[in-house]
Amino acid sequence: MIAYVAIFGTSLAAYAGAPLWAVIPGTLVLLTLSLIEQRKLSARFTAVGQGHIMTMARWQNAGESLIAVSAAYVLGVITGFFFYPT
Repeated sequence: MIAYVAIFGTSLAAYAGAPLWAVIPGTLVLLTLSLIEQRKLSARFTAVGQGHIMTMARWQNAGESLIAVSAAYVLGVITGFFFYPT
């Protein structure tokens, strides 16, 4: 639910005309949520000598978080461009 709020908030910020750096808070929220979930598995992967898998998963989640929030920002800008009353 928190992830949906972060994405929707970024989209609303873009709709209202926020600058491009408004994607940073949403990205950090999504990344934090995914790191909390991965922390539960980290000890198990390290115990069997596969800790590098978790490291690569963290980098992948960082990229996916940035892509998701950036897409929401772009959709907010497009929506604001077509439907914002001027």
